Amino acid sequence: MSQNDIRMYKELLDLLEKRMDEGDIDKASYAELKERYTQKLETTRQEFEFRKDAPNIKVSGSKTFTQDAIIVSGAATISGGKIERDIRVSGSGKISGDVECNALRCSGAMKAYGNILAHGEVKCSGSFRCDKNLTTDENASFSGSAKIYGETIVNGHLTVTGSYRGTKDTVAVKGATLTGSTIIEGNLFSENSIKIGGKARILKNIICDSVLIEGRRTVFESFFFRRAKKLVTVEKSIIAHNEVDIQDVRVLKNIKARTVRLGPNTVVEGTVYYVEDLFMADSVRLEKEPKKISQEEIKL
Repeated sequence: MSQNDIRMYKELLDLLEKRMDEGDIDKASYAELKERYTQKLETTRQEFEFRKDAPNIKVSGSKTFTQDAIIVSGAATISGGKIERDIRVSGSGKISGDVECNALRCSGAMKAYGNILAHGEVKCSGSFRCDKNLTTDENASFSGSAKIYGETIVNGHLTVTGSYRGTKDTVAVKGATLTGSTIIEGNLFSENSIKIGGKARILKNIICDSVLIEGRRTVFESFFFRRAKKLVTVEKSIIAHNEVDIQDVRVLKNIKARTVRLGPNTVVEGTVYYVEDLFMADSVRLEKEPKKISQEEIKL
């Protein structure tokens, strides 16, 4: 849209008024046409103002601008910058610099070379990659493959189905559900509960309110393959304000929680610290004697 389009709609409205004054069209037709072209004029003005300050967006396919979103079907390359709308890409998307937007939704493949700051949700299916930090004020969900080579900060709930890799800390303020294959090279933090299913490797600590780690082996598999490599490895400690409930896990350092439940095929190489209760399956292996502590001592 350009200033020529704005000028065109203004001229059409002037012409309509002139034709009504000359009696060429009746009042009902005039009112209907005036409403239609006035709306088009306003939409064109808004889009023109947006495009003046908008980042460079190259599209192969279809592109639609609305008051709330940029919608692309096909392939899109966005230069970055501040976009006060949602970004919705179906197909292939590339963001070459830092970007700030409302929500980010993509299906297909999305690659961002800079930081992403989203004030709404981030929801991607397919392949997602961010070379720097990802921050969202609401929930984030990834289905397929997600790789984030900076910090992941989700102020809502983080949901991952498929594979997820974060090379630094992952923060999910309102909780996290991670199923499939997970690698986190930093810490995993939450003020709420964390649930992990499938295979996972956490290279530092898990720190949260409560944690549930479920092995996906059957009872038969857990018994006959109990010496096999654990599905989940935590290379430092698990610290939970309330409850730790895990199975099929290897913890290289300590566990601290109010209540600790250790299910089949679990190994703890450090010390298990608990405030109220400790429950253990017969196949659990502890390298050190567990210790009872006070609630105030639950810290790194």
